[in-house]
Amino acid sequence: MSVAPAHLDEVARALADHDELAFVAATTGTTNLVAQALCPDPSALHDYLTRRPGALDAIRTLESAPVLRTVKAAGPLGPGAPGGRGRSRSRGPGSLIPR
Repeated sequence: MSVAPAHLDEVARALADHDELAFVAATTGTTNLVAQALCPDPSALHDYLTRRPGALDAIRTLESAPVLRTVKAAGPLGPGAPGGRGRSRSRGPGSLIPR
């Protein structure tokens, strides 16, 4: 979405309070704010977009792009996860990890 620069922080903080949004971030380029809404169906997305962000006058433009299929997603790394904390480090032949 595109927000008047003088209102960017105000709008970002207001959107961050919306339960429907999982992610809100300021960006650069033709748009300066991005958010990820989690809605159960297209009707709920329409209701959310028209009633919540649509009521914020500082938002100049808003575009939505529903996700049809997720092929790969990022998530937190934890113990036991590849690359996560707690992962055992290899010390085999050619390893650069000191013993």
